Amino acid sequence: MDIVAFRLTGDYAHFSHPATIYSSLTYPVPPKTAIMGFLGAVIGEEQYHKLSDIKYSVKIDGQISKKSFVFNGIKFALSSSVHLKEGYQDASEKKQFYRELIKNPSYIIFLNLENLKDGYRKTIIKNLKEHKSAFTPYLGINFCIADFEWIDVKNCFLIEENESEIDTFTLLDDFIFDTASCDIKLTTARMACECEEARIFKDFNDFIIKVSGPNKIRSKNRKNIYQIDEDKVYFV
Repeated sequence: MDIVAFRLTGDYAHFSHPATIYSSLTYPVPPKTAIMGFLGAVIGEEQYHKLSDIKYSVKIDGQISKKSFVFNGIKFALSSSVHLKEGYQDASEKKQFYRELIKNPSYIIFLNLENLKDGYRKTIIKNLKEHKSAFTPYLGINFCIADFEWIDVKNCFLIEENESEIDTFTLLDDFIFDTASCDIKLTTARMACECEEARIFKDFNDFIIKVSGPNKIRSKNRKNIYQIDEDKVYFV
């Protein structure tokens, strides 16, 4: 089967905007580029842009709790004023900065691998099932180590209706507002959907993400919504 699922967890996560280095805020869910990087670590593919043919979706599997931490950093990290040649760094060139982390993140990641090269597809499935990784996987940033658990998909089919309730995110353009939306907490995020060589991120799209609440969100169906066991999943 080309559609697979796994649970992605950790103690902390930080998914910063890919165009920044020291962004303090985090997306509530991993963008596609972060999942590509995670899969690259799982199968040992450093050039993870080669995995851009995947389609993915995310279901938040628990409450999103964010906390800001203070870190000691280098004030002029990209400046010649750092005394690299002399072999030291002046204390005045250091500064503290804040970074927002997600505490105890838990997600269910859905992948559609039908457009991926056969070798990549087989290795991803094998390593996810066997809980193996070639490199250390992490949740957006290298000190946020990731864990993962394979989920057996028993039932999967394409939903034919033009609209559907869903359990995952959707694109803002496909979001359908109704009265049920008043009882849930939503957020938006503009995230990259493609990545080229040298970490060039592109195809940014606006997403609607359900953070909490009893009801589901509704979405237009562009033949990209699947019933996967108990969940209705919007792929992008």
